Amino acid sequence: MTEPIKSDPYLSERYGISNSRFPKWLITAILVSVIGGGWLLWTANHYTYPDIKSTLISFREIDAKSIEIRYTVEIKDPGSQVICRLAARDYDLNIVGQIDDKIPLGTSSETRIIQIPTRLAAVNAQIESCSTL
Repeated sequence: MTEPIKSDPYLSERYGISNSRFPKWLITAILVSVIGGGWLLWTANHYTYPDIKSTLISFREIDAKSIEIRYTVEIKDPGSQVICRLAARDYDLNIVGQIDDKIPLGTSSETRIIQIPTRLAAVNAQIESCSTL
């Protein structure tokens, strides 16, 4: 016995049964997954290998008015001028000292040791940001 819906075109149209090989949702799902997968691969590659990469190595308190920070910076394009903003923080995470460190032109990778003058005793230091000018 055959199904009356499959043999009757009116009922097939009414209940949304198509005779096409692939359903419409499958084509849409494949299209979204290809575009979404391409975007995910691009973002993963773009943010894994940034133009400027900075890594904090260590910091140490020198006295109540300064802290020393040691960090590395890797620059993809050595011909660009890069500036890194370094900050010193107190126990309550308030910024008590801040300095902009200019990286010399032509540098592709360098370890830097910088003293940050502070207005109060600092307990830690960090790299706020590194950007091109």
